[in-house]
Amino acid sequence: MAPSLTEEAQLLSYKFEDADDCVIVHLYANGAVEIKEVDVNCDSDALEVMTPSGQKWKFQLYAHIYADQVEIDSKINASRTQTIIEIRLRKQQTEIKWPQLCSRQTASVVPKENNANIATASPQINSASEQEAPKEISFKKLHSTFIETNDDRVISRLDIKQAFNCQAEFTDTNFTVIFQTNDEDFLRSHSIESTKKIKLFVRVKERIRPHRCTCVVTPICIEITLIKDNAYGMKWNQLEPNEFSSVLSHPLGSAKSTLTDDIHRAPIIALPPIRTSETYSSISTLSRKDLTSLSSTTSTIGFTGIYNPANSCFMNAVVQCLANTRELRDYFLQAYYCLEINRTNALGMKGIMAEEFANVVKKLWSGAYNYIDANQLREYAGKRHQEFAGNGQHDAQEYLTVLLDSLHEDLNRILNKPQVPPVEDENRPDHEVADEAWRGYLSRNDSLIVQLFTGQFKSKTKCPQCHKESTTFDPFTSLSVPLPKQIAVDAVVIFRSEERAPIKYRITMSSDGTIADLKRLLFNKCGLPIAKMLAYKIQDNSTAEHLSNEMYVPTGGYSWNNSDVIYITEILTSTECDDEPIVTLTFFQRVFKTTDYVLPCAYCQAVHNPHITPKYCKNCYQASYCDEQCLRLHKSEHEHQCKHRASNTYETMGIPFVISVPKSKLTCEYIFEQISLYAKRYVNIHIERTKETPRSTEIHTDFDDYETVNDNDDDSFSDIENVDWPTIKSTLSSSDSWSICRIGDYFVKTNKNKNRHNQERKRKEKLAKNISTIEKEDEEPMIVSDDSGSHSSTDDFDMLDDIIGNQPLFRLIPQTASLSGNNLQSIIEPGEDADYILRCYSTFSIDWFTDNKMDAPLRITLPLNRDRINGLVEDDSVFNSTGGEQDITLQQCLELFIKPEVLGPDDKWYCPRCKEHIQAEKCMSVWRLPPILIIHLKRFKYNQYSTSYYMSSTREKIDTTVKFPIHNLDMTPYCASVSEDSSDTTQSRYDLYGVVNHRGSAWQEIILEFHTNMNLSLGWRQFDDTRVSPLANVKDLIRSDAYVLLYRHRHLKVNFAVQEQVQRILTESTLV
Repeated sequence: MAPSLTEEAQLLSYKFEDADDCVIVHLYANGAVEIKEVDVNCDSDALEVMTPSGQKWKFQLYAHIYADQVEIDSKINASRTQTIIEIRLRKQQTEIKWPQLCSRQTASVVPKENNANIATASPQINSASEQEAPKEISFKKLHSTFIETNDDRVISRLDIKQAFNCQAEFTDTNFTVIFQTNDEDFLRSHSIESTKKIKLFVRVKERIRPHRCTCVVTPICIEITLIKDNAYGMKWNQLEPNEFSSVLSHPLGSAKSTLTDDIHRAPIIALPPIRTSETYSSISTLSRKDLTSLSSTTSTIGFTGIYNPANSCFMNAVVQCLANTRELRDYFLQAYYCLEINRTNALGMKGIMAEEFANVVKKLWSGAYNYIDANQLREYAGKRHQEFAGNGQHDAQEYLTVLLDSLHEDLNRILNKPQVPPVEDENRPDHEVADEAWRGYLSRNDSLIVQLFTGQFKSKTKCPQCHKESTTFDPFTSLSVPLPKQIAVDAVVIFRSEERAPIKYRITMSSDGTIADLKRLLFNKCGLPIAKMLAYKIQDNSTAEHLSNEMYVPTGGYSWNNSDVIYITEILTSTECDDEPIVTLTFFQRVFKTTDYVLPCAYCQAVHNPHITPKYCKNCYQASYCDEQCLRLHKSEHEHQCKHRASNTYETMGIPFVISVPKSKLTCEYIFEQISLYAKRYVNIHIERTKETPRSTEIHTDFDDYETVNDNDDDSFSDIENVDWPTIKSTLSSSDSWSICRIGDYFVKTNKNKNRHNQERKRKEKLAKNISTIEKEDEEPMIVSDDSGSHSSTDDFDMLDDIIGNQPLFRLIPQTASLSGNNLQSIIEPGEDADYILRCYSTFSIDWFTDNKMDAPLRITLPLNRDRINGLVEDDSVFNSTGGEQDITLQQCLELFIKPEVLGPDDKWYCPRCKEHIQAEKCMSVWRLPPILIIHLKRFKYNQYSTSYYMSSTREKIDTTVKFPIHNLDMTPYCASVSEDSSDTTQSRYDLYGVVNHRGSAWQEIILEFHTNMNLSLGWRQFDDTRVSPLANVKDLIRSDAYVLLYRHRHLKVNFAVQEQVQRILTESTLV
C-alpha cells in the first residue's frame, strides 16, 4: 500500500534515532544552509527549527530533554541541493526508550515538498481556542500545592477559587487547562477581565498517562491528578521538569525567560552556532565554583559523586549515606524541612546545617551534575566540633554521629525543653522503666532524625559484692559492635617452687582482651590464683615491662622471639604474709667483656713494656697508658668516650626475672638466697676443671700429681692472696673487667680446691673403713670402684656457700633510666649498706665475675631450648592451637556486644548499697529498634604502652572479614524487649541498603565507599568520591574493610509529621 501524504512528508523531511542517553534528529532541508542561518527554538519537551527558505519543523517531544544541552551540526551535499541538519537532544531520563520522536497526543509540523508546512494532527483544545484567544498565564505565578503519593499519583492543587467552564487536555509530557473564574483577587492580581478565558500550559516532570489523568474543580481550587507512566521511578519532588542541566542557574521560584507555553505561538529564538561535539549551555549566571562541578555530559539521577578537595572521603561517604536514605531524601527534596527549622535552639546551628544539607541533597538528586562540592558541610561541622576543623583525616562513623546530631538540633520540634529527672528502676518491670525513659527523651528531642535513627539501649549493671542490680535505658543512633578477632598469645608461667616446672601455654583469646582476661584463662589452665600473677614482657633482653590488668594484650602473635611472649611469674600476696607489703625486684644477668691483648698507649701510641704494669682509666678500664703523665694528658680527650665504652663492657645473658619478697625480708642475704634459686632457671652455671690456670703467666703440662696441680694453681694467684678484702671489694665494684674476671677465677679455683680436698679426704676415709671391715671378717680384699674418683667436667656449685664465705661470684648493680649503673654503688656482700641499696631501687643487674672465655673456670651459658628457660614444659595447647585470621559473622559481633563484661578500673560503677565505686559486671542489649539501624564495626583497637621516658599509644586496624546478611537480618536474639519464644519475628527483620568501607592503613583513611540500593531501577551503586558506578556483583559487598552498615526495617514506616498536617489541611479545605 502506498504511503499516505503525512507518512511521505515525514519520511522525506526528518528521521530520528534513540542513542541511549540522547536522541539524534536528522532534518532534511532544501538547498545549502549554513549552520548560523538555522533558527532553533528548544524547550524541555518541544523542538522548533526554521531555515531561511521558510521550511519549519515543530515537535512536541516524546519525553523531556535538557534544553541547554542541545548540539547542532550541518552537512551539505556535493551538489549543494540538500543540507542535513543534525540535532542531538540530551534526555533527562536516559532509561526511557523513545519509540517515536513526537508525543502521541500532540501535533507535529513538518515541511512538504513545496515548502508548505503541514500538520499531522490538530488538538481539539487549540482549535477551540482560535475562536476566542484566552489569556495565558504562567504556572510559576500561581499559588499551588504539590503532593506526591507513595503510589503512581501526583496531585497539583491550583489555588483558584470559583472556577467554571474548565476544560483540560493531557498529553504524555504536559497538560493544558482553559477556565474562567469569579475570584476577584485572582483576576485583579493578573489583570484579567472577568469574561475572559484563561489558559494555563504546564510541562510535567516526567511522562504521564493522559487517559487516566483527571481535573476536578472545587470551590477553593482546581485539582489536577496525574498518573505517572513509570510508577516505580524516582520521586518527582516538583511538578515541572528541569529545563536546564544546572539547577543553580534557575533556582526554584525565581523568574526566568522561557519559551511561551503554547508551542504553536512560540517565538523563534535562534541558538548560537554550535559545531559538532560542542555543547550549548546557558551558564552565564553560574559562579566559577559551580562551573567546576559541571561535566561535559549530564549525570544520570542517583549517580552524582562528591568532590574530595583534601581528605574529605570520610565526609563524602557519610553524606552519600544520608542522601541515599529514602525517607531523609524525600523529606529534604519535598522541602518539608523548611517548616520545621528551629532557629532558636541553643544546641543547634540556627538552621544553617539543615539548609546546607538540603542544598547538597537537591544537587545529588537533580541529575544535573557528575559531581558536586559539599565541603561546606565539613566547615560547619568544624565550627560545631573543633576536631573537624582543617583538612585532616577523620573517622567516618564519628562524623556521621556529629552530622546527625547537628541536623537533629536544627530540626528539633521542641522549642522549650523541659527538665527531665533521672529515671529509677525501683524494681519495676523493664517495659515501664523503658517507656518512661523514652517519653522523657522525646519530651526534649523530637525530629525526623529521632524518628529514623534513634533506638534505645538497655544497660544492666550488677555489683559483685552485694549483688545490687541497676537497669537504665539510654538512646542511641548507631550500634557499635566489637569484632571477635581471635589471636594466639604465648604465655610462660613461672612458679616460686622448684618442684613445679615452668609451663608454656598458647592461649586463644579475643583481640580486645586485656591482661586480666589472659590471667583468667591461665587460671583455668594451671590453677595459679589471679592475685598471685605478675605479667611482664621483655624488651631488648634487659628490660622487663610490667603489664597492668587493664592493658590490652599485645597482638604480635606467637613467634620465636622472646619479645612476643608474655611472662607470668608467681608472686607473694599481702594476704599470705600477714598483710605485709610485698616488694617486687627485677633482675637481669650479665658477663664482662675483656680483650686478649693489651692495647698501646691511648695517648702516645707506644707499645707497653711487658715488664711494667700499664696504667688504666679508673672508670672504663678500656684505655691503657704508659704512665700517669700520659693518662693525665689524655684525660680531656678521653672523657666523651669513657661513658660509651663503660656501657659496652657487658654482655646480657638470659632473660630478666622477677622476685617478690615481703618488705621485712628485703635483705641482701635473703635476696641472694632467692637469686640462687631463680638464676639457675635462665642460665647454666659451669665450674669447669681446666688444665690451664686462666690469666696466669705460668703454663703447666704435668697433671699426673694432684697435689702438684693445686700448688701450681695457688702460686698463680699469689698476687691476689696477699691483698686485703677491702681492696678486693673495691676492685669488684669498679669497671676493671679484666681484674674482676681474674678475681672471679681466683674465687672459683679456691672453692674448687677446697671441695677437692674435702672429697679426697672423704674418699680415703671411706676406703680405710672398707679395708678395716674386710680385715675383721678375714676375707679377701675386694676392689672397690669409686665413682667420685673419675671427676666430671662440671662440679656442683652452691652460690650461697660462696657468699657466706666472703667469696661471691657476682655483684648486684642498681639500674635506672637516668643514671648509669657504673655511677651507682654495687652490692658485693651482705650488710647494712647493701640492704639500704636494695630498698632504694627495683631493678638490678647480676654481673658474673667472668668473661665467658673458653678457658674461664666460671662460664655462664644460655639454656639450649628456644624459650631460654631450663626445665620448661610445653602444654598441649602450644601444638594444637592455631592463630591467624578467620572470617566471622555479624551475628557473632552482636553476641559479643550483649555478652556481660567487667568494667575497667577507669569505668567503675558507684554502688549505692556498698557506697563505693566498684568494677561491676555490665550487660548491654537493645530494647527499642529504630527504622534505620546503623551498625558500626569497631575495627580500630588502641593500645597504650610505656617506655622509660614517656607514655605512648598505637592504633591498630582489624582487617578480619565480617560476613553480614544482605537480606533478613534478625535482631530478635539481641533485643531484650522481644521474647525469644515469640512467634512474630518479623518485627525485628532488617534489609541492608548501604555499606561504608574503610580502605588503607590504620593511621589514615584512604578511600571510603558507599553502596546503596534505592530501588530496582538503580540497583547497587559504588561511590568513590567523584566516581560513581554500578556494582556488578552483590557478593562484592562483603569485604574485609566494611566499616559501617545501614539496615532498613522491613515494617517500621516513618510518616513526616508535617506531611500529615498538610494532608489534613488540604482534606479539610476540600470538604469545605
